[in-house]
Amino acid sequence: MIKKWLPLSLSALILCGSITSFAAETKIYQGLGHSTNFRVGPGKDSEGQEVYSFNYVDAAVIFDADGKIVNAIVDALEISTPNYDGESMPHFSGWPGTEGHNLTDHQTKKVIGKTENTPTNIAHEVNSWKTKRERGASYGMNPRNEWNKQMDFFQEKFKGKTVDELEIIFTKLYSDVNGRPLKKTSTNEKDKEKYAKLTETEKAEVADITAGATMSLRDSHGDILGALKNAYQNRVEVTFPTK
Repeated sequence: MIKKWLPLSLSALILCGSITSFAAETKIYQGLGHSTNFRVGPGKDSEGQEVYSFNYVDAAVIFDADGKIVNAIVDALEISTPNYDGESMPHFSGWPGTEGHNLTDHQTKKVIGKTENTPTNIAHEVNSWKTKRERGASYGMNPRNEWNKQMDFFQEKFKGKTVDELEIIFTKLYSDVNGRPLKKTSTNEKDKEKYAKLTETEKAEVADITAGATMSLRDSHGDILGALKNAYQNRVEVTFPTK
């Protein structure tokens, strides 16, 4: 993960470098943060055995002196047991030498046997891991608006806001049921009640959010806000040399 994220952190600095008119007293801060969560699921295999997974979210963020986000790059690594039937999902079958785990065929969606947890096979699994951005269109969430595109949209929405402000927005404009942006057309009673309490300005903001992204910023698929908060906690001042 360290090898993967050093370039990400540096790329955030490069993007920030496009701002060329810093005054001598301007201070910019860089933070690299992460969050993790363990999940029972998604679902069970054809033999009724639980699927287990975890998400590791990373965020490389540039903050100004007031804590407002100047730029952010977010990605996530999701790993499941090999009995999950999604073809692009990275798997981990266990430590070399341990008992094999149920293995599901991606085409039939049926368990076809047990994994062989040899050092070679496990090394191949780990070396084949791809982040959600790397999985791109194969991620399988929404063919017309996949995870990477929705995350790009959110990254733009983060700009100019502090982490605390994003938390307030999340509390007010996102569902308490599934963590996704509220929708005018929701049939969930709790969501309908929460949406009805919004002002017209807030309803317009919700409509703007859902036009670009419908996934959650904090749920069993990963804690994106937690990664941003951790990045802020880890921030360090970036010094730009002046002539």
